[in-house]
Amino acid sequence: MSVLVAAPPIAPPPLARARPWWCEATAAEATDPVRALEFMLAGYAAPSPRLALRWLTDRARHLADHIDPPATGGWAPAAALRLRRAPDDGRDPAAALRAWAVDRGEHDQALAAMRDGRLYRFTVADRTHRYSLSVRPLILPHAPAAPQTPAPRP
Repeated sequence: MSVLVAAPPIAPPPLARARPWWCEATAAEATDPVRALEFMLAGYAAPSPRLALRWLTDRARHLADHIDPPATGGWAPAAALRLRRAPDDGRDPAAALRAWAVDRGEHDQALAAMRDGRLYRFTVADRTHRYSLSVRPLILPHAPAAPQTPAPRP
């Protein structure tokens, strides 16, 4: 007498997924780099290097506008504004962030770092604060193996 035993179904191969990228915008005090706390201002898990770069560019502009709001931004009436010059030490993080947002060479370096699976970080500082934009590959644990059906009993 022969017994027919159905073979367990074969699980389809896992779908190929793009490596996710973790993007961060951070700020820290620059007065004491050893004891300074770094605060994450924003974070994003990008599904591709191009989207990661787009997010970093948007954050650079956003951060620059918060550090040094444009005078024509409508955030305050013109009569309320008084120009007060801070001591100039030659460092202007808002200008550096705006320049980075349009610098194709830096964008190419960021894309090359992502292609190689390395960290990319752009940091600017003034007398009191340090601002960073960074992107790194997100390391995810492997998906667990599909459960297997027990072998049939003889």
